[in-house]
Amino acid sequence: MNEQLIEVELWAAYKLIPQDIIQTPDGYDEEYFLECMAKGQLLFAMEELDGVIVENKGPGKQFWVHLIEAAKLMNHCHIERYRSILKSTT
Repeated sequence: MNEQLIEVELWAAYKLIPQDIIQTPDGYDEEYFLECMAKGQLLFAMEELDGVIVENKGPGKQFWVHLIEAAKLMNHCHIERYRSILKSTT
């Protein structure tokens, strides 16, 4: 697992999140995402990013492309979920 490449994908996805995003304990929490990244907890960071859709419209296709790439690099099962979301994103 190449942690540097995963970090690049997660930071790229993070940068696509709009400033006016709604944050919730059950969805996306920016502070927790940043904490996970600082601690190298990349899986938790990725899952925090995908929580953005709990209370918000998705940030767009490129956001999901970055999460798919991160999930591939982690060899994680979220790949299929993210692909499904990407297909339904307009």
